[in-house]
Amino acid sequence: AFEAVDSGLDAVFEAGLVPANSRDAITVIEELECLGRRVDAARAEIVRTISQAGLFRQDRHASAKVMVRHVASLSDTEAASRARAAKAIRRLPLVAEQWRCGRLGTAQVGRIARVHANPRVRQALAEAEKDFVNQAAVGDYRSFDNWVTGWVTRVDQDGTRDAAQRSHQNRNASMVQDFDKSWELKAHGGPLAGAEMLEVFNKFIEAEFKTDWESASAQHGDDTSKADLARSDAQRRFDALTEIFQRAASTKPGGVRPKVVTNIMIDYETYQRELRHLAGQTVEPADPNNHTTFRCSTIDGHPLDPTETVAASLTGHVRRSVIGADSVQIDLGREQRLFRGTAALAVRLSSNYCYWPGCYVPTSQCQIDHLTPFNHRAGGAGGGSTSPGNGGPACGKQTQPSQRTRLHRLARPPRQLAHPTTRRHQNQLTRTRPLTEAVGAGDCVILNCRAVGGKRRSCQKAKPQY
Repeated sequence: AFEAVDSGLDAVFEAGLVPANSRDAITVIEELECLGRRVDAARAEIVRTISQAGLFRQDRHASAKVMVRHVASLSDTEAASRARAAKAIRRLPLVAEQWRCGRLGTAQVGRIARVHANPRVRQALAEAEKDFVNQAAVGDYRSFDNWVTGWVTRVDQDGTRDAAQRSHQNRNASMVQDFDKSWELKAHGGPLAGAEMLEVFNKFIEAEFKTDWESASAQHGDDTSKADLARSDAQRRFDALTEIFQRAASTKPGGVRPKVVTNIMIDYETYQRELRHLAGQTVEPADPNNHTTFRCSTIDGHPLDPTETVAASLTGHVRRSVIGADSVQIDLGREQRLFRGTAALAVRLSSNYCYWPGCYVPTSQCQIDHLTPFNHRAGGAGGGSTSPGNGGPACGKQTQPSQRTRLHRLARPPRQLAHPTTRRHQNQLTRTRPLTEAVGAGDCVILNCRAVGGKRRSCQKAKPQY
């Protein structure tokens, strides 16, 4: 059998891996990926077999993982990954079957195996195995990873809460000088504080980029490209961090600090459950099968702890939108050319990243683009409306006309957008209301939070920034 596989691979290499066009390249990538997945499944299977039969003891190895690591000259990380996968497929037969067939990716199996390693959710994972396989098959890895993180948060609420609290309790930051006299900055903290810091950091990075772009545009005019910029992305990130420190040092004690808004999304059911938990009431466990409405993250998809998020909201105001339905009720009309305000925010809620397949520019750094091009002709004939249902977050590269034309010629459709929707009354998204006002089922609470000096966190009633 191994000789046949070896001969087949020799034939592939002899034929040459030189695709004629993008479609041929896609076919080659898919075929090779399928073969690789099946080989990876066989690798995990042999670890499982050696472990079950105890064959590693004959050569006095401590475990099957140690034996495979030694014989195959693997790194500790790779050996541990195979061992986790071997344990997972032993209890998850559907995952094992789909992996062997090449329909389930190795990265997805690795993520499932890490969940399986958590004894508190192992039984629930076995019961939800079919859901995991279906989710892994319908989207890219990042979407699957976010879904799995949400599932673990719902099932292992105590563990998630403890991890967030532990991260906050163990928060730390340090600057260490290396032997070459350079400096390395290290920091560790809780989810919400990190999300607020990231928002500030990204604003300063954007300002550094604009500075470089304006300088390059003055020399090259309309032909300016990223290659003409004076600094690299890495250099701008460091300079942005330096600017943050310098701004902080130059701020007078007691001075008014600028408001930097961090939009945090949490669904209604989770919000209400955490409120009851904080009030000391008995709370029913979250439904692990609630795949459609659960969300507790930043607008870019960084997961947060629900308890910490709700606790932060108690000191401020919330704004709400409604998610979960298939239709979209917001429509600003065809004569509105640009997405602005709450319409732009509603589109950003549809995806964590740029809608283009394989592009992972965060939605907060994207423009809002018409999926069906806008048209001024009477009645909008031949054109799309400026409504969330016809909008998608797009990075600068994908908003070019040539890229939008290619959108309709893709072999695969763009990433599916889970558009939010409102109920049929006015200003559902535009109101900013105190927490004490009622929030309806299906609502998604948007918290506008910002860090305040001397405090861990706070929420301010501020005009949202998009």
